[in-house]
Amino acid sequence: MPSLKSSLICGATLASALVSAAPATRASDFDKRSTCTFTSAAQASESKTSCTDIVLKDITVPAGETLNLKDLKSGTKVTFEGTTTWEYEEWDGPLLYISGKDITVTQSSGAVLDGNGAKWWDGEGSNGGKTKPKFFYAHDLDNSVISGLQIKNTPVQAISVESDNLIIENVTIDNSDGDDNGGHNTDGFDIGESTYITITGATVKNQDDCVAINSGENIYFSGGTCSGGHGLSIGSVGGRSDNTVKNVTFIDSTVTKSENGVRIKTVYDATGEVEDVTFSNIVISDITDYGIVIEQDYENGSPTGDPSNGVTISGVKMEKVTGSVESDATDIYILCGSGSCTDFTWTGVDVTGGKTSSKCKNLPSGVSC
Repeated sequence: MPSLKSSLICGATLASALVSAAPATRASDFDKRSTCTFTSAAQASESKTSCTDIVLKDITVPAGETLNLKDLKSGTKVTFEGTTTWEYEEWDGPLLYISGKDITVTQSSGAVLDGNGAKWWDGEGSNGGKTKPKFFYAHDLDNSVISGLQIKNTPVQAISVESDNLIIENVTIDNSDGDDNGGHNTDGFDIGESTYITITGATVKNQDDCVAINSGENIYFSGGTCSGGHGLSIGSVGGRSDNTVKNVTFIDSTVTKSENGVRIKTVYDATGEVEDVTFSNIVISDITDYGIVIEQDYENGSPTGDPSNGVTISGVKMEKVTGSVESDATDIYILCGSGSCTDFTWTGVDVTGGKTSSKCKNLPSGVSC
């Protein structure tokens, strides 16, 4: 396993390497660039490939429609201006879909992407009630950058990532209005079937996972601020077409006023692998359930209490994970299947304020609850 210093260097190198890997733009290419300003979703969807510099200005997307920016020309820049809003209808979504290679997605100063989530919020999220659209599919958005977006009030999950070589920087997802108005399952970033994803400087205020990595390799999350949700999560892993998570780093981040601080959860009686996961310099506070939780009994949204060992977890490093939980919460909870949690390294872990669990099982060597 790499040292903390090497993890930091690798993470920084990864981000810079992704940028430097983008193809250089020749002077003659600038002459060919064209700018289009769209003020309706229909205009944008119909004419998106006629421009390589797209401005989306004060668009209101009709109910039940996707702001469709799929299959953009390579090298396209997309800029949101003013307020982009979506009208209400029960459907699956997504509300926004962007794909292509070497794409830059950004916004002008003061712009907002408003998902109008309160129209859908009913306390049930994606578990029932109204049918709610996911917000943003960043699928097949390869060798690209999403920078500086200000997103608020998504109906359910905010950004779904299924891409390769994608940088997401300085994005804010603010669903705090849902705290008292029925927001639920409003995940910040859901990552699956992806490689080389770098997320830096994110702010997420929500009612579910700040980040959930369900599958993928070489994923780096740094400088994040998470509040109101379920914390920094691996999983659930298992039961999908891709059930492998490898080489993931969460570093230099805070989690506050959330159910969990950091979490790894795998599906009961499934198969897969979680390998080489590092949580480093994570500060937690006001945690209501678990400071650190690793459990292998996830099923249908609820734990069974009976772990299985089909999804192996190895190479987990907890380095300087510190902070406090509420008095009726649990500091650390580890529930592993027989022989399925191995090669754990914990240094500088100091989580206090809550209860000590009596239900931990099959602890890896060197780890205590």
